[in-house]
Amino acid sequence: MEKKIKVLLINSYSFENIYENWKKGTNPSHYLMGKIELEKSGDFIVDIHKHQKYKWLDKIGKYLKIPFLDQQVRALFIIKNYDLVYMPYPVSINKLLTFLRFLGLLKIPLVGLAHQNFIYYKNKNSILNKLGVKHLRQFDAFAFFSKNLMVKTQRDLHYNEEEKESKCFPVSWGADVGFYKNLKAKNESDQAPYAVCAGTADRDYDMLIKAFENLPYNLKIYCTPNTIPSSVNLPANVTVDTTWVPYDQLLESYVNSSFIIIPLKEEIREKGNTYGLTVLLDAMAVGKPILMTQHSFLDIDIEEEKIGLWVNENNPEGWNKKLKKMIGGELNLDEMGERAKILHVEKYNIQNFANQLAEVFKTVLNRK
Repeated sequence: MEKKIKVLLINSYSFENIYENWKKGTNPSHYLMGKIELEKSGDFIVDIHKHQKYKWLDKIGKYLKIPFLDQQVRALFIIKNYDLVYMPYPVSINKLLTFLRFLGLLKIPLVGLAHQNFIYYKNKNSILNKLGVKHLRQFDAFAFFSKNLMVKTQRDLHYNEEEKESKCFPVSWGADVGFYKNLKAKNESDQAPYAVCAGTADRDYDMLIKAFENLPYNLKIYCTPNTIPSSVNLPANVTVDTTWVPYDQLLESYVNSSFIIIPLKEEIREKGNTYGLTVLLDAMAVGKPILMTQHSFLDIDIEEEKIGLWVNENNPEGWNKKLKKMIGGELNLDEMGERAKILHVEKYNIQNFANQLAEVFKTVLNRK
């Protein structure tokens, strides 16, 4: 029997609880970034590295500007048991490991997911920027959620043509098909039609609330106390829930909505992150159309796929115009939702992502 590939999964937030919730059936598997599906293939063992054990090490790391030092130090004691290190959020969790790689003291391949802008400093010649580039160049490969982000990262990390070919792999993330397949909308005749908007700091709720003024349609916003809209007087057709809403309850709201809204703040629109992708995939998984701020760091063109509309004019007037189109009767929202569901089942799902990630891992290991 062929030996399984052993992967050490290191993350910037705890995967242990998410894994336990997945086993209970309360979390979908894609929250674990491919672990479940890689292991189901029979080719991999993917071990979640304990998020924190020695808090005092992280305190030292904070002083040394090495985040998550505890995880990385503990990893060094077990890393010989693995073939590869996988980091779904590689930016903040790599400093010690990539420094040792730079010194030639660490040989194990490092693979990261790329779904966020790696280089944040405006001054490209700053010491912090140069150090960030040096660390990230130690990775053997990145799997990119966005082709445009891949091009930007290749430029930011000064990859030559050979490095572009050998280190950069486009992949399609997606939701857990099995988790959503039995979700059904409730037939609530007394429930007025509504759209849903959920998210965190990158959402422009105030712009959206203004766009909903005087519309004959309801809006439900789910956010956190830290991201509550500044609007004091909400229109009668808008409700804001800042309590912690369990994922199953949020999904119930999604399933019973007419469409799902993703309004991004203008200042982060072209920053380089795949903002809104998680909710977009949720919407597809529950079979709902999407109304979303257009930005170029998503590979899914919702208009080309006929599963939603882009809002190009990212202001209250532009949103009001597209909202009227969504609710005006000229679009068949049910058909758009059905197409979204088919795309999820056939292409944008966690199994396809895991298959692609497996090929990235095998390609990297075959170069050893």
